[in-house]
Amino acid sequence: MTLLQPVSPYELAELLGQFPPTPEQAAIICSPLEPLLVIAGAGSGKTTTMADRVVWLVANGLVLPEEILGVTFTRKAAGELASRIRGQLAKLGTLARSGEVELAPAAAAKDALEAKVSTYHSYASGIVTDYGLRLGIERDAVVLGAAEAWQLASEVVEAHNGAHEHFTAAKSTLIQSVMDLAGECAEHLQEPEQVQETIASYLARFDTLPYIAETAKPRTAVVNKQLDVLRTRGSVVELVQKYAEAKRRRNVLDYGDLVALAAKIAQEVPHAGEVERQRYKVVLLDEFQDTSHAQLQLFAELFGSGHPVTAVGDPHQSIYGFRGASAGQLFRFPEIFLKSDGGYAPTAELTIAWRNSAHILDTANVMSAELAQAQTRKANAKLAAGLTEAERAAAGPRVVVSPLREKPQAPDGEVVLARFETEIAEAEAIADEILARKGDFTHRSGTQGAMTVAVLCRRRAQFSGLQSVFEARGIPYETVGLSGLLSTPEIVDLVATLRVVADPGRSDALMRLLTGARWRIGPLDLMAFSDWARHLARRREWAAKNRVGFNAAALRGELELAASHAAPDDSGHDGDSAQEIVVTADLVDASSLIEALDYLSADYWPEQLRPLSETARVRLLTLRDELRMLRTFVGEDLSNLLGVVERTMLLDIELAAKPGASIHHARRNLDAFADAAATFMQAAQRVDLDAFLGWLETAESEEGGLEMTPLESNPDAVALLTVHASKGLEWDVVFVPGMNMGAFPSTRADRWSTGAKSLPWPLRGDREDLPEWDLNVPDLKTLMDNEKLFAADVSLHGEEEERRLAYVAFTRARDYLMCSSTVWGSGKKPLQPSPFISELLILAEGARQSARISLWSPDPEEDAQNPTSAGAESAQWPYDPLNGPEIQGRLGAVKRTGRREHVNRSAAAVEVAQAAIDASGYSPEQLSALVGGSDFLARHPRWGLETSVLLAQEQVESDQLRVELPPHISASRLVALSEDPEKVTRAMRRPVPTKPGMAARKGTAFHTWIEEFFGSTGQLDFDEAPGADSYVDEAYGLADMQETFRNSSWAARVPAELEVPIETRVADVVVRGRIDAVFRDADGGWDLIDWKTGKVPGKQQLAVRGVQLAVYRLAWSRLKEVPLDQVRAAFYYVGQDKLIRPVDLAGQDELEAIVTNAYSS
Repeated sequence: MTLLQPVSPYELAELLGQFPPTPEQAAIICSPLEPLLVIAGAGSGKTTTMADRVVWLVANGLVLPEEILGVTFTRKAAGELASRIRGQLAKLGTLARSGEVELAPAAAAKDALEAKVSTYHSYASGIVTDYGLRLGIERDAVVLGAAEAWQLASEVVEAHNGAHEHFTAAKSTLIQSVMDLAGECAEHLQEPEQVQETIASYLARFDTLPYIAETAKPRTAVVNKQLDVLRTRGSVVELVQKYAEAKRRRNVLDYGDLVALAAKIAQEVPHAGEVERQRYKVVLLDEFQDTSHAQLQLFAELFGSGHPVTAVGDPHQSIYGFRGASAGQLFRFPEIFLKSDGGYAPTAELTIAWRNSAHILDTANVMSAELAQAQTRKANAKLAAGLTEAERAAAGPRVVVSPLREKPQAPDGEVVLARFETEIAEAEAIADEILARKGDFTHRSGTQGAMTVAVLCRRRAQFSGLQSVFEARGIPYETVGLSGLLSTPEIVDLVATLRVVADPGRSDALMRLLTGARWRIGPLDLMAFSDWARHLARRREWAAKNRVGFNAAALRGELELAASHAAPDDSGHDGDSAQEIVVTADLVDASSLIEALDYLSADYWPEQLRPLSETARVRLLTLRDELRMLRTFVGEDLSNLLGVVERTMLLDIELAAKPGASIHHARRNLDAFADAAATFMQAAQRVDLDAFLGWLETAESEEGGLEMTPLESNPDAVALLTVHASKGLEWDVVFVPGMNMGAFPSTRADRWSTGAKSLPWPLRGDREDLPEWDLNVPDLKTLMDNEKLFAADVSLHGEEEERRLAYVAFTRARDYLMCSSTVWGSGKKPLQPSPFISELLILAEGARQSARISLWSPDPEEDAQNPTSAGAESAQWPYDPLNGPEIQGRLGAVKRTGRREHVNRSAAAVEVAQAAIDASGYSPEQLSALVGGSDFLARHPRWGLETSVLLAQEQVESDQLRVELPPHISASRLVALSEDPEKVTRAMRRPVPTKPGMAARKGTAFHTWIEEFFGSTGQLDFDEAPGADSYVDEAYGLADMQETFRNSSWAARVPAELEVPIETRVADVVVRGRIDAVFRDADGGWDLIDWKTGKVPGKQQLAVRGVQLAVYRLAWSRLKEVPLDQVRAAFYYVGQDKLIRPVDLAGQDELEAIVTNAYSS
């Protein structure tokens, strides 16, 4: 029903008690039901406007809520949009039922369904599930996680028996190239066979071309290298084909397949479009500038031809080109999504910046002005290429992006520009400003003021200098979005040990151990050890040549007697320069260092080699024996192996002794790594040490090194993150350091003419928006000349994306923005300021003066030295790990007080006491009587008190061996403690590993499917395996549960978070767990849902299991800093489609009582 008198956006806002919309917003809210492109600048209120449009459509009876589809990229954004829509519709329903105003009946319905808000990936997954059978895609096809996909690609690469002479990359790089190229084929809807044909045609043509036309001049090495790049890519495409065949044989899909198959379904199954258009009368596409070609084609095929599709985006915020996003296709929306009459879709704008103060807005507009000019230049270039103005107008509309405007009564804000001498000076200045604004952190307690601060870096490498200064100045910080688990010291050592155990060729990993804090093999001993390695390598060569067995006995026997026949003296001692000595280890055969360690003897050393100190020999032999022992565990379960390595390396003891940190905090990285291994074992088909190490290499290079377990948020902490990770966020105060030429903008720009992982750009769906390498050439020299021009164009293209990145960084700030560069970095030559910061200098001039220059260090003299290296710091190595290095040359540094002195003092006290006892001549019985006498206790009252406590502890019932509960436990163990603490402690005294049964596997499979259903891409969360509890029921099949879930109300909702790892302190322990799903309620509260795949238990068992929800609820309230009563929690038993919401969930006091009782039992 459509109302005779439609309610206007202004009237509706007044009725709902909201601020009136601006004319721009009102025009979008009540726009006709036809395609529309909305250009929404940063902070311009797009989410509010989209939600208001939905409410306006429902209020006026144009659509029902469930006939609206909203799509965005992240679960967080989807959750925010869904929550906003839900809240507004709830208000609308209350208003409609009041009878105060005439609204459409649907607005007053109490049982109305919700609007569907989804992620792009989740929606594509649903299309494949619902219509895939029409293309032969089975409904039970499994979607591979990243670990499984990598493992499958690894198997394909390892099985390759084709030509490989032109391969120059490592196996792990080749595997990743296969995955990347497969992903790009999917994103741009190209079959590998077509790509192979295209590359073959290039090579066939180039092979017939001369180097220079009409001459016989031979090809240069550069040309041959370029052709090898194409050959390598052809081989990678062949592997991509085999990877696709392997997926088909196993009936599995990977992440990229989902969107590609969904787009194929949209193109080839007309029924899918008919059903989806009937189901969703209005479609909202958010963040349209970040969509890929396949996503564009999916929605164009499903909802083209005049369907009401509103695409919202900002071309200036398109910063994910490296992930497949295409900024240019936003400008083609009007010609792709035509109106019903064939006309171009109209364009609307949101140009008022509600977030930024006036001066900060000026910086954003400086960046965007050049972007707008670049777009104009591209259009003019097309005109110059042969199109007349009339032809260009007929070819498609121009989309104009206006500058952002100030909000009414916008404050000025503050923009500071600076150029510091060094990076340390820059970090110190940032710290000064933070402390000046937020005060001294060291005297704070509890939540402070609402001011938020962030430091946005172009590269993660900038973090370490800032972190060091923040720590020294007492400024708390949180590194956001950093997956740095593999770079933490204890994990580096653990992984190095695993690599040495698994691969005798990883001498680099052995060097990490030898030079580390535990073994501390010094430079002279390392050089002697390298002599030994070369000695063995040359003896091995001699043994092979003379057919002599190579073993430890032969080293002293016949090989030693045949020394005169061996290579010339290989001691490396005579005539070695200092520089030659430094690189000795690099000259040793890659496998010889680990082999040399294994053949090291306790009493043999060749006289011609440099001497090895006895201390080093003892340490090396100890390490050798440890590694031999660890190799015996390689065939064991991976989790068991990790535990043995941890204990053998004494990592558990070292971390337990870490000063200033509780045991749970000190162990958190080891625990997270163990959980990552469990995740790998659960997902991968091939579970062994080699596969795990390969997976870690990929995680390190492609994912930043695994995610670390998140800590509870600190309201005072400064956020430290990359600019890419900052999109969609905002802070009061923002710093953007390191704005130097070559760094920001970065000069790294990938192009398809190099490497082997990129789809040839002529085959990409967005090729019109990319630079072109002209391949239509008469000879190979012209081809290479064109490649140089292509590289220059790619560099300019990359600078445009970097400019968009700067625009994103600047628009994150509400009130204060500081952009800075430095004269010196870590190199010998001075740096030049970024062109971006140079463009901002004009803002410090004129009457308005939108920016001020706090400091601008001049360029140094031509022969100036980097001050960070001129007064070079030095330290002796190896150093005492308890004291740390004694640094020489650091100006103003305070000498560190090491722990060695305290350790020695305590040890000396024990030795003196023991010596006094030994010298006393008393027998043990006499000492006991003397120490326990009344005179002694009178002189030492504290000793007596402590003894009484110890004796009281000793008086535990003899049949109950005490067990010390760990300082961190899982949520499921806390549930068990609440039910039967004695049983739990008994199991801990004698732990018995259990294998997950069929029911647990079904539970795990269902949780994995849920993640895919909602479009989750995360694979590296680290706590309990989802669904792996004792409550799942084998009576329910996965297909039945999936069908039940699709028909439930939960399928229509969008979670704010999925599979959230949490940890929170309860009494004296830290409880860890994983929340299955978090939803946002209409009233702004939170709803935590735990999926259950078993039968609904009885009331008594439900009460026990409610402890799990209670601890999740407590953790979430702390994490989000909201009152406990704003967080609800429930179990959803999927098999019976039943929601159980326990009443009177335990609070903090009750949970602490459970732990306290268990610990005291």
